[in-house]
Amino acid sequence: MNLNIFLCHQKPTFYQFVNIAGVLLLLLLVSVLKAGTSFANVDDDRVLVKVRRLDFEGVEAVSKNDLTESLACKVPSFWEFWEPLPEIRILDLKQDLLRIKQYYQAQGYYQATAEYELTLLNPQTDPVKPTDTGKISEQSPKSPPKHQPKPPPKSPPDKRKAPESNQIPKYDILFKINEGLPVILRDISINCQCEMETVSSNLIRETLELKPGKIFETKIYDQSKLLIRKLLGNRGYPFAGVQGSATVDLNDNSANVTFDIDLGKLYRFGDIRISGHEDYVREEVVRRAITVKGGERFSRKRIDESRRNLFDLNIFKTAVIKMGDPETEKDTVPIDIQVKSRKQRSVKFGVGYGTDDGLRIQAGWSYRNLTGRADRLTLRARRSDIVENIYAEYLLPYFLSAQNNLISTAGYEKEEKDYYTLQRTSVEVDFYRKLEGNWFSSIGYNLENNRPENVNVEDAEGEVDPRDTESFLVSSVKFGIEHSTVDDVLNSRKGTVVSLSIENASGYLGSEINYIRPGVEAKVYFPMPWGIVLAGRMDFRTIRESGDTDYIPISKQFFLGGSKSVRGYGFEKLGVIDKKDVIEDVSGLSSFISSIELRFPVYDNLGGVVFLDTGALDQDSFRVDLNSLRYTCGLGVRYKTIIGPIQFDFGYQLNPAKSTATDDASLTGLLNKDRWYLHFNVGQTF
Repeated sequence: MNLNIFLCHQKPTFYQFVNIAGVLLLLLLVSVLKAGTSFANVDDDRVLVKVRRLDFEGVEAVSKNDLTESLACKVPSFWEFWEPLPEIRILDLKQDLLRIKQYYQAQGYYQATAEYELTLLNPQTDPVKPTDTGKISEQSPKSPPKHQPKPPPKSPPDKRKAPESNQIPKYDILFKINEGLPVILRDISINCQCEMETVSSNLIRETLELKPGKIFETKIYDQSKLLIRKLLGNRGYPFAGVQGSATVDLNDNSANVTFDIDLGKLYRFGDIRISGHEDYVREEVVRRAITVKGGERFSRKRIDESRRNLFDLNIFKTAVIKMGDPETEKDTVPIDIQVKSRKQRSVKFGVGYGTDDGLRIQAGWSYRNLTGRADRLTLRARRSDIVENIYAEYLLPYFLSAQNNLISTAGYEKEEKDYYTLQRTSVEVDFYRKLEGNWFSSIGYNLENNRPENVNVEDAEGEVDPRDTESFLVSSVKFGIEHSTVDDVLNSRKGTVVSLSIENASGYLGSEINYIRPGVEAKVYFPMPWGIVLAGRMDFRTIRESGDTDYIPISKQFFLGGSKSVRGYGFEKLGVIDKKDVIEDVSGLSSFISSIELRFPVYDNLGGVVFLDTGALDQDSFRVDLNSLRYTCGLGVRYKTIIGPIQFDFGYQLNPAKSTATDDASLTGLLNKDRWYLHFNVGQTF
């Protein structure tokens, strides 16, 4: 990075030079005298001290956490009370002053100064001499170097015998910082001695995070050159050169940035050469997956997309995409794609346990590239305390285009719940499409035959509704759309998810019951300092009968309670509760859940959670009575594994129900004697 810093523009006269020289000699003499009195008592910069607490004063413009990470002196987080106090040498502490200055320069504060204070905590030990505990100031040099200096190395190990741990003095360290004024970017100049066909200077400026009027940060400046190369590479200039220079004037705390661009030639994709697939998959499958096409304008973005698409096929062990030597006569760049297949067959087996469904066993068998189209046939089975199923799934990836997947599923499932037993045979076909900007959509058809048994939920007259015991056929269409920016599906730390779904069962499709079943869900994950994540969700679902249907069977209604629902209640043990705390029913036609969590690290892969859940069921469609909301709170533990975090939560009911509308055993069973519940499962609650 070219960085020039100016402090003065006027040329001094001879008398000014003499005066300045005299002042400098006087300052030098004072400094020597001060060093003689202040540091004469310092035994050694290698003196060890223990640090109990590290704090800052005067830090407003930057993050204290990020500033701490740049220092040699670090202390454990406040919850890591079991960690021993760190030991550092005085030399490291002095060099941290330079690290602070360098950190501030990178953030645009070139005249920041720093000093530290040590506060002795155990006077009975041999403390560092008083002059060491005093203030040591590290001022900005008058002639800064052209390039950013590297952080000073940590002090070499002391070969002398180290003192006993209990003899090392303990200190609190306070860094006092004067940030000064930031350097403001005044202007960005873009020089290109060529005619740009596909990109303009204004487009480059819009792409950059550097903006006139904002603080000049060296990290963003360095990233800007990469962004320009990326932009030009996506617009047909793969070999463009970008040079940058920045001039910082500390007289008025301003900076000017110049980017010199050498575009080179405009290139297009040449021949697309594919190898390694011959005896495994059809070439048309690979060409359908990639987004680079011969004759189209060169784009590095298309190369990255093609690489991801090839891996998403799940049939290749490796997929390498390389640029060939440019053909300058044709202004084209050939692309070489080399793939290596993975094993066609695989078997999976798993055992787990959760408080919702008890012991669960699952197994799966997959056959990849069944017909040479990268398709996959999967057979899977699962057994738990509440569900037994077996399904066959056929996946045809990149159906018609690289944005589409087609999935067909058929199988049998048996649910044995506290309120009913249901046997279901179903066939479903879903078409998924990836849209622009992290949007995804799906449309599908579902055909299922439902046979309920052992229904034990009674009405007000103490009778089981015969409509809950009748078998029924459902023929429905489904539609869904989702926008997701989360960083990790299994353990999200940042991003948002918003999804909308709707299912419509109609007699026109041959369905024996008619209904519309919409749902909306929103989740947000916000990273905070110290590795903490603030997470929240809201989920609303409802179902309404349509056509000549006047009743929704219990197996199609909603239930609440459990480790993935409202914690503090057992699995599906919340029920419909009115504002007078009376349980009216076990299930409803509308469901609402809202949760907020504070997730924080504890040690290594171990983390903790503090949460507040709320939820309610309603007997009416498209309705939730906010006065009937049930609230729970609690804390939990998470242990990170390759299959997702293991969840252990303790939930407590803040406003449980007090009575039931009838003496039906299914209702009285929802009156918990204990207001707390322990949940164990795999995965985050949301």
